Amino acid sequence: MTRRSGRRTINKDPALEKLGSGRAGAVQVMRQAKIGSPEYKSAGYVADAIDDLAEKLTGDRTHFHARPASTAPNDK
Repeated sequence: MTRRSGRRTINKDPALEKLGSGRAGAVQVMRQAKIGSPEYKSAGYVADAIDDLAEKLTGDRTHFHARPASTAPNDK
């Protein structure tokens, strides 16, 4: 006899907040490590996996990517 898990929904906001911190750490390692080093590659894999999960949770793979400024330029 199989038993169903009681899990049904994911509380996305706290999960995304924690994933954002993890991705920021991976990006920091990528900034400091030598390009192509094992540390750089592993941090890239972590950031990529977090982006994959963010896409599953939000529908947007670029959820954690930097966004351009939201204010319009002043045309005077």
